[in-house]
Amino acid sequence: MRLRLFIVLWFSTSVFLDAQNEGTYPSGSSTNGYGYSNYYQKGWQFYGNSSINTSQSSFSNWQGGGLSSISIYTSLNLNLFYIGDKAKWESALGIGYGLLLQGDNNEWFKSDDRFDFNTKVGIRASDKWYYTSSLRFMSQFQPGYYDVRDSLPISNFLSPGYITGALGFDFNPSSKLSIILGPLTSKNTIVLDQNLANMGAYGVEPGEYDYIEQRYLTQGKNLRTETGGSINISYVNPRVVKNVGINSRLFLFSNYLRNPENIDVNFESNIRFQINEFITTSIFIHVIYDDDIQIALDDLGLRRGPRLQFKEVLGVGLNIDLGEVKYNY
Repeated sequence: MRLRLFIVLWFSTSVFLDAQNEGTYPSGSSTNGYGYSNYYQKGWQFYGNSSINTSQSSFSNWQGGGLSSISIYTSLNLNLFYIGDKAKWESALGIGYGLLLQGDNNEWFKSDDRFDFNTKVGIRASDKWYYTSSLRFMSQFQPGYYDVRDSLPISNFLSPGYITGALGFDFNPSSKLSIILGPLTSKNTIVLDQNLANMGAYGVEPGEYDYIEQRYLTQGKNLRTETGGSINISYVNPRVVKNVGINSRLFLFSNYLRNPENIDVNFESNIRFQINEFITTSIFIHVIYDDDIQIALDDLGLRRGPRLQFKEVLGVGLNIDLGEVKYNY
């Protein structure tokens, strides 16, 4: 119930902000009855940003307690798109990686790790609608652990990896809001780490384990394919108010063949506050709910079940803008 309320509130807020900002086209620009295409200059455009954020704390004989720590986080976001009279092509790459050194432990521990690439091609159907084909790939670079003392990873490169392709319609009510309806969607989950695949991690079919011989009789599957429908909503507004920008995306998926009422949710939002030309503060929020991902509910892992996953990264640091979007003014 709380997740549904969150989705409704986020969507309503995006539509409200979009409506509030839609009248802010540059002087002399016109959509000419073709959505937002004439707002941007025709042809190829490239833009993005790179950032490095660090933090450090130190304690010595501090009676209030605390652990000394050092953290570093870096991200890279690149966008390439083509705008034409009858077609458009948009591609985006998002990479983030963070490390943390805390207390007396001399080992760095991963605090963030993501690789996200998505691309979509659209052919104009009407004023604000496109026939659209989209593809998205998500994974990570390094093994992930529950705790710095653990030796067995709970994730790894392409464990999981997600490849999602969709055919459908892209509704663009403005230059900032995109709603993709994908009645034909294929969601593919890859788990190349055989230990994780044998345990059935991330929803793949597990191997058959013989508790007497204490070995797997069959190997777990490395790929799970689901066919269903999806809704992909993205809201990108570089200037909600002065010096504040937002980039949010909500992906919903329902498996037609297995428990279609259990909807997978993947929500990401990056809010950036520009302090000056090079210094920014950013908040990145990532929320996932997948009924097929079984999470340990006790210390021994005897009870498992789906749970809402939440990640938040707050950083202050150096930001470098790459490229520049060209508008018609």
